[in-house]
Amino acid sequence: MNGMSELGPWALTDPAAQSSDVVLRMLARNSMSEKLAEDIDSSVRDIIERAYEIVKEQIRNNREAVDKLVEVLPEKETLSGDEFRAILSEFTDIHVDKTDRTPVRELINA
Repeated sequence: MNGMSELGPWALTDPAAQSSDVVLRMLARNSMSEKLAEDIDSSVRDIIERAYEIVKEQIRNNREAVDKLVEVLPEKETLSGDEFRAILSEFTDIHVDKTDRTPVRELINA
């Protein structure tokens, strides 16, 4: 498997597609086979499905942290990256160097 799919690297743009000749650009645009387009669609679908399963597993495995974020967001509306990492650090083993270690309740009221 090369990269993220079994298709490997493909150049999807023909140099003719960059041409100033309109006819050459139109021909180049239609040169990709339907089979390759289907293979690409299938690979993208597979990548998305795998990513979706990973996300679901991460949410299940970190349910307490997700619940805390759900509790904080309606009150705070927006979290900075440091605030997000500070909340996660209470529930996970993430390494937090420069994070503002302000307690979550203070972050909500800020």
